[in-house]
Amino acid sequence: MPRPSKIDRLPAEVREAIARLREDGHTLDEILVHLHKMGLDEDGMPSRSGLHRHVQEIEYLSELVMTTRATSEALVRRLGEAPEGRQARLNIELMHGIVTKLIAASGAPNADGVKLDAKQVAFLAKAMNDLSKAQASDVATTLRLRKDLQAEMEAKLKEVEAEVADAETPLSPADMLARIRALYNGEG
Repeated sequence: MPRPSKIDRLPAEVREAIARLREDGHTLDEILVHLHKMGLDEDGMPSRSGLHRHVQEIEYLSELVMTTRATSEALVRRLGEAPEGRQARLNIELMHGIVTKLIAASGAPNADGVKLDAKQVAFLAKAMNDLSKAQASDVATTLRLRKDLQAEMEAKLKEVEAEVADAETPLSPADMLARIRALYNGEG
């Protein structure tokens, strides 16, 4: 694993200031002046080329996140309110796409992208596995809730059927529907 860059070793508030300044459209020279005003000594001050590499990495990752988010939103719109299984597959496909891009960037000659070692790839694979398990758990919970609701509705329907059978005069369809709604809403 490569040694962290000088910027990666800076305190979090300094790294956040760099990201915020760049997001606000400041040039590299303006950011360096701001870092000097923040009290960074010459030993802790990153070089202009190091700052440029760091800013490029931030911009690359931001673009990757925005692209992935836009793709995800477009697919969800295209699928509509997708059933749980398709939603899980969509999440896994998006994660697979990110991993593929990261692996491609790590092996490309002269790549300024992210470098991955075996440990990081294993971590991403575990994250995909955990995502899959979470989705499966969500599907199981949804199915259990639907079965519980179905059982509850069947019990209420039996109550209405018993009430109709015991009634001296038959209920009209509208009255029966009103009675079912009242039972469903807990009013009866």
